[in-house]
Amino acid sequence: MAQAAEPDIVVVRVYDNGGNVEASISRANGKSEMVKFNGGLSDKGITDSGQGYQKLIARLYQEGYRLRSTFSTGQAAFTTLVFVKGEQP
Repeated sequence: MAQAAEPDIVVVRVYDNGGNVEASISRANGKSEMVKFNGGLSDKGITDSGQGYQKLIARLYQEGYRLRSTFSTGQAAFTTLVFVKGEQP
């Protein structure tokens, strides 16, 4: 019987300081990248951050990942998103 492949997991750690958003995208084998986009509390800042999140999440979905989980560590400005590709039902 063939062994099922392990799912591919991407962890996105997001820091939103109210002015800018920084996202660390961590992949298997230690591959990481940073994505930064505007944020803020003004109408423009909220719209800019929404567009930044949309582009980031759409890119991962285009790569075949699906959002599996979210959590925070108690620090209000940090959120972690866990995306998975190849997960068996």
